[in-house]
Amino acid sequence: MQEYSIPRQIWRAIYPLLIFFGVSLIVDLGYAIMMFESVPVFSLRNLFAISAICTLIFGLMWRSARTRLPIYSGTKLKIMPAILTVLLFVGLNFIFVAIIGITDLMRHFPPHNLVKQFITSGSLTMRILAVGLFAPVVEELMCRGILLTRLSTWMPTWAAVLVSSALFGFIHLNLLQGMYAFVAGIFFALLYIRYRNLWLPIIAHVAFNLASIILHERLEAMGAEAFSLLLLLISSLLVAVVCALLLKKCTKAAVLIQEPGDGAEASSVIYP
Repeated sequence: MQEYSIPRQIWRAIYPLLIFFGVSLIVDLGYAIMMFESVPVFSLRNLFAISAICTLIFGLMWRSARTRLPIYSGTKLKIMPAILTVLLFVGLNFIFVAIIGITDLMRHFPPHNLVKQFITSGSLTMRILAVGLFAPVVEELMCRGILLTRLSTWMPTWAAVLVSSALFGFIHLNLLQGMYAFVAGIFFALLYIRYRNLWLPIIAHVAFNLASIILHERLEAMGAEAFSLLLLLISSLLVAVVCALLLKKCTKAAVLIQEPGDGAEASSVIYP
């Protein structure tokens, strides 16, 4: 395994974030100039462009990095873990929504209202493409595919999971969203560690984000007063727990069969 100094290890974990924020700034400024806006306005259109560019960049980085990862058996994407993953993360999203609604947390975190307005504005098609599909792909490539595997080379796996999840929460630049993104990021990371297939956390992330869009549409149609947040919390918690147990008991984790040589991106891990 290739050894790096601590400062270089830190730099290798930071510069993907700088790329992400740099692309975001360039896209926002570019649209502001083209639209003759005095202040850059972040929109679904911008998010779509940022995600497309970053997917290309981080996809190439991940393609290079994965050739230096340990070799595992049982990494092929299977239908049962995929279905259970979708149900688990839809349930997890609904849990967060119910808790935020019951506790009225948004009243204490006004900036989150801007996030809610952003992801609920524009056409449904654009929200699905930008928020539901493209954003999860680029965030998983960056936070799990690159950051988690790089951090795992020089710190314990549990620490790499926490740090990569904290960075995942940070890139949302909103305290409330960052907190539940941190929790969701831990689940995404554990999913990748167990199955060693990046498609599963991508599927999980897509399900999580699409659940936000779908639930909003449902709440708008029914009216908030007609919807029991407590019932939503209990039922979603039940679904999430059952799916998590089934994933743990009824599906097989990937098995390490060969450590990498020099230049490896990640060491072997202990499955959760």
